[in-house]
Amino acid sequence: MIKKSIIAVLPLFLAACSQFSHSLTSRTWHNMNAKYNATVDASVYFDYAEFKIDSVHQDNFSDILPILPAIDSLETAISKPELEEVIRLTSIVAERHSNSKFTDKSYLLLGKARLYEEDLTNAIEVFKYLNANHKKANYKNAALIWLMRAYLENEDMNKANDVAEALKSVPLSKENKADFFQIKAAFHQRNGDEALAAVFLEEALKYMDKSPKKARAYFIVGQLFNKLNRGSLAHNNWKKALKSRPSYEIEFNTNVELLLQGNKLGGNAIAAFNTMLTDRKNVDLKDKIYFKMANVRAENGEYPKAIEEYSKSVQLASDKDQKAVAYQKIADIYFYKIQDYALASSYYDSTLTQMNSRSEGYNAVKAKSDYLADFVRYKKTIVTEDSLQALAALAPNVLEKKIEEHIREEEAAFKKQQAEKEKQEQVAAINQSANPNAWFFYDKARLTRSRAAFIREWGNRPLEDNWRRRSRETGSISLKVERGVVGQDDVIPTDEEAKAKEEAQQKKLFEGKRMALMNQIPISKERLTASKKKQEEAYYNLGKIYHLQFEQEDNAVESFETLLTRFPETQYRPEALYFLAISKKGNNQSVYRDELLEKYPYSSFARQLKRGNAAISEDLEHRAEQSYAQLYEAYLNGQYEQTLQQTQKALMDFTGTAVEDKLAMLRIMLLAKKRDNNTYRIALIDFVRSYPASDLKPRVDKMLETLVEKK
Repeated sequence: MIKKSIIAVLPLFLAACSQFSHSLTSRTWHNMNAKYNATVDASVYFDYAEFKIDSVHQDNFSDILPILPAIDSLETAISKPELEEVIRLTSIVAERHSNSKFTDKSYLLLGKARLYEEDLTNAIEVFKYLNANHKKANYKNAALIWLMRAYLENEDMNKANDVAEALKSVPLSKENKADFFQIKAAFHQRNGDEALAAVFLEEALKYMDKSPKKARAYFIVGQLFNKLNRGSLAHNNWKKALKSRPSYEIEFNTNVELLLQGNKLGGNAIAAFNTMLTDRKNVDLKDKIYFKMANVRAENGEYPKAIEEYSKSVQLASDKDQKAVAYQKIADIYFYKIQDYALASSYYDSTLTQMNSRSEGYNAVKAKSDYLADFVRYKKTIVTEDSLQALAALAPNVLEKKIEEHIREEEAAFKKQQAEKEKQEQVAAINQSANPNAWFFYDKARLTRSRAAFIREWGNRPLEDNWRRRSRETGSISLKVERGVVGQDDVIPTDEEAKAKEEAQQKKLFEGKRMALMNQIPISKERLTASKKKQEEAYYNLGKIYHLQFEQEDNAVESFETLLTRFPETQYRPEALYFLAISKKGNNQSVYRDELLEKYPYSSFARQLKRGNAAISEDLEHRAEQSYAQLYEAYLNGQYEQTLQQTQKALMDFTGTAVEDKLAMLRIMLLAKKRDNNTYRIALIDFVRSYPASDLKPRVDKMLETLVEKK
């Protein structure tokens, strides 16, 4: 009877507990399950996920810290298990307890977890759904705030701004205000507006509880105001950072900033940094201290000292970001201050080896490294080819003597280098011996030195049994067969024979070096032409790098003028004349301009010079397209002579339009019909240099190759 009663009541109870029911029983049951079986646990998992992400994130204190570090899946991967658990638990609430009062909180946690996983599309959809379909204002507003953050991470600044505008007139809770103003500050920081970023972050600080995150925010406000030359405001915020339970790293860097600020007011920062280096608390921060010391040295113009201290920072740094920024500082000094471009190139390369390829400045450093490497190569080419051409002009007996002297100098330099290396290894060995716990096989210097001593004593012998014996008879005769010495007796050479063999080897080595050098010297006419062609290319490219990359007009003018003087028939003459004509430092601009317009009137450079910086209107583009269509039709009808004249005029009239490359290509085709090979060749070369991104360039390249083959 009791069993029958339970069976009869059970369906009614289950119906009352349905998530689609709004009865008191149903809501109570679902609230309890949503809270204790999902939402509470999800909140704990999310907080722990944030803690783990913060713990692995490394701030780069060489620059202004980001208010909200960009979400990086490489960093958030550490919290993947926790974030997946948040998603699982919050999904349970949405699927099974949709009538509970914890649904809104679950959706917000779900959206945040998706965001931290860099699943931006789904995160945006969750925040939109929460804002549109739920009633609690606090969570609807939070959804909008985090939607703004999602758009920010998606680099959709317009939509992020639209959401910010919508939130302006909405009353927000204390927690939501802290989040909103912080995200708004990050929005302005990423847009490069430091002043507004500082204002909004100060506003956010009013609603933040005392914590390491608040201390970090005060530190950033101080940095922003410091960049804006508002020293007193920066000072006040840094002082507040020290009172807001900062992490040791924030505390250390805040003290450093206050120290540097005092140095500008007459303090002695270097002495203070030296004191910090002796403090045992700063053992793990010595790389940062040396870096800051180097910054002070660089600001004071003490570049050798700055380079030395940046190098110490590199040696002591454990994280790649610190190494990268120190390398970049050294590279910048060599590039901008000392103008040693070879060393600058080397240090920019070192920067790239340590730099995160996803970091903001990576592409700029990569571009600088590339053109500096080219610059160094072109400089070296000019010097090398000058030396080789000078050698080629010498009498044969003098040339032989010069080559011998060069080889001897190289050998002496190599011996000196080896001696210096051995000396350094000896010093390292002495230092190593001071540590009795160091294991021999961990010391590369000692291993190398011991191996060299073994080879001197026993020769370069393979690892095998009975290695001490001159003749190994153990085992079988196969050992001698393998060595190719079956039937031979071991004979110890006399000192005279050994000396003669050594001299023969040295003579053979010397002859190899001599022949290698002789093969580089442009003795024949063909080699001399190739050598001069390399220099022509080098002067042209150096001029462009000086003008476009270094913005050093004097050096650019010198390179282009040398190019025109040494290689008057150079194929790069129109472009060199153009750069010289527009240079602000040239003395003969009008001369270069006149020559360009007179001798190369239809080159893209002459057209650009005549046109200047005039804007391209839609009407001009439309007329250019119509003109090209008419001219091309005339070409198809065989009207070559008249069409060529009209095309050349159209190129002048429509320089800078979208069809300019098509008009230039049409002119090339008309010149081919006219069989004016010289003008045709110049037009092809001009097209390749002027329109490198044109879809027609591959066709022009083939035409140029065919022309060269016919020659």
